[in-house]
Amino acid sequence: MKKVSKKLALLVCLCAMNSAYAAEADEENLSKYEGEEYVVTATRTELTEKENPRSVEVITREEIENIGAVSVKDALRLATSLSIHGDSGYNGDVITIRGGDDVLVMVNGKRHASEGQFSFINQNAYTLDRINVNNVERIEILRGPDAAIYGSGAQAGIINIITRKPEKEAFTIGAATGTREMSNYYRYDTGKQGKWSAAFDMNFSKIRDLSSKAGKSLIYGPKQNFNLDVDYEMDEDNKLNLYLDYSKDKLNYYFDAFDGFDGATSTGVKALNSEKKTAVLTYDGKKDNNEFSISASYSEMERENSILDAPTAANTDREYKSWNFEVRDAIKTSENNKLVVGAEYRKDDATVFGGEQASADQYSVYLHDELYLSDKLLLTPSVRYDHHEEFGGETSPSIGATYFIADNSRFKASYNTGYRAPSLDELYGVFTHGGLFSSMGPASFAYYGNPDLKPEKTKGYELSYEHEFSKDTSAKLTYFNNKKEDAIEAVSMGDGTRNRTWDNIDEASYEGVEFEIKHDLGNGFVVSGNYDYLDAYDETTGERLEYSARNTYMLKLSWTEPVKKEWNITAWNKWYSDYRYSSSSMNSGLTNGSINTFNIVVNKRWGDKYRAFVGVDNLFNKELEDMNYYGRMWYCGAEMTF
Repeated sequence: MKKVSKKLALLVCLCAMNSAYAAEADEENLSKYEGEEYVVTATRTELTEKENPRSVEVITREEIENIGAVSVKDALRLATSLSIHGDSGYNGDVITIRGGDDVLVMVNGKRHASEGQFSFINQNAYTLDRINVNNVERIEILRGPDAAIYGSGAQAGIINIITRKPEKEAFTIGAATGTREMSNYYRYDTGKQGKWSAAFDMNFSKIRDLSSKAGKSLIYGPKQNFNLDVDYEMDEDNKLNLYLDYSKDKLNYYFDAFDGFDGATSTGVKALNSEKKTAVLTYDGKKDNNEFSISASYSEMERENSILDAPTAANTDREYKSWNFEVRDAIKTSENNKLVVGAEYRKDDATVFGGEQASADQYSVYLHDELYLSDKLLLTPSVRYDHHEEFGGETSPSIGATYFIADNSRFKASYNTGYRAPSLDELYGVFTHGGLFSSMGPASFAYYGNPDLKPEKTKGYELSYEHEFSKDTSAKLTYFNNKKEDAIEAVSMGDGTRNRTWDNIDEASYEGVEFEIKHDLGNGFVVSGNYDYLDAYDETTGERLEYSARNTYMLKLSWTEPVKKEWNITAWNKWYSDYRYSSSSMNSGLTNGSINTFNIVVNKRWGDKYRAFVGVDNLFNKELEDMNYYGRMWYCGAEMTF
């Protein structure tokens, strides 16, 4: 805590020291930001990164290619304060932002059906596995809670995957292979055909079985993804978009059924087959000072969890469906003010553990304002009201401010809230633990749903200072503090059995500092780095939280051939220090570890028609199995566009 306080003092001192220097800079009209990159995730409106009071990071398609990403998870490897953990067994991967795993994953600003929306196990990274990285235009990452804009599920942050839009007519074919995964992909753009344009993507991949290399079971098997994106331009101000997505996985992993009380074990292969379908229809229009949007979406997923080699096969097949309807209007009330009003209805229907059907309806209304009180001060208050048929209403306010000290220096502050509605499993499910094979006898114990659960709630604030020392050098320092209340955890039913139910008992705190810096060295060389300090604690037990590193360092050097820009070499080193994780030893609990890895990727482009790359992760073969580092990993690929 004292270390964080010292870093906060450093933030204040840095602001004070540079404000005097920045005041000497030439003042310009804020329209200068119009030429810069916009972000839409934090506010659902277009604000530049400099204007936006929230901590937002953008990963462009060029950056995705330069680090040789063969999956969306690969594309997130260098993101500030974001970590991906797991990659084994039924639970899949877990994404954390600033130490919290309540991360909302969206595609084009829309929720898709996923395990994390109905299960009691957080499996948010499965959504990323079902997205074709070759169809991604950019990724926007919002750090911190944002229920005022997006409602339930965004307590730690948001990852918004924005897909590529149909452009000129072209056909792209590509393939990639490596230690962990192999894939081939295809894309056809129709280009503008009168008022129509469309793009169709396909991706076929196979995750290799690396269980023997890793020393523990890892998911393996084939995956397929298909996407269709159709635009119809009625006129310059009115457009329709239809987005269709289909994915199918046939994955497996080696399963050990273990009763920790009686010591009985049995092994087999567990199938994790899933099929997901999504359809989104969106109308966007403009009239006078209004920009409005109407969207309707349907998403469904079927998942088969069957134990293949058991004496008597067991399965926990699941089905999940979600309907969503939203209307939104952004009204420019004056040159200095934009008001956004919206409403949303969502219905979730799922097969919970135990085989019963359960559903939940909820509706929401929200209000967001962007007000320039002066040329130097932007204020962004928001409020949202959600009504859930089970736990009633929830009001989520937030407010942010950006103060422009000068055109190269700004101070930002925001207060934000988040919450997570209980999943359908937590409300109604019955899940048996142990005894999944008939040879093991009856189940060891069961988890029972609790329909009286309240939503988890998070409140947080952040302060940041940004400064461009020159056109080549920029830096940002951020302090954040988030508190979670009524966290949902499993507790004993107190009936003399091992059975458990869910209850609101835990509190957690997440406090830390982020420092980011970037410098253009000239001649195509750019160096960048970030440092994250994190204190993440369970306030009920006083223990540090799992999946949290006290210190994370990243240093990246990138070189792009300055004339034709056909060569790019990107190398980076990432260090985790004092990382809290679960040991694979059955009774050892949580432990701390540290590791650093060096990674390098070489890209070669021939104009805009051909590209090839080769890369190595963990070049020096560092291994720490419980942190999911299994040694050196290589990969390469090529693509052609006709």
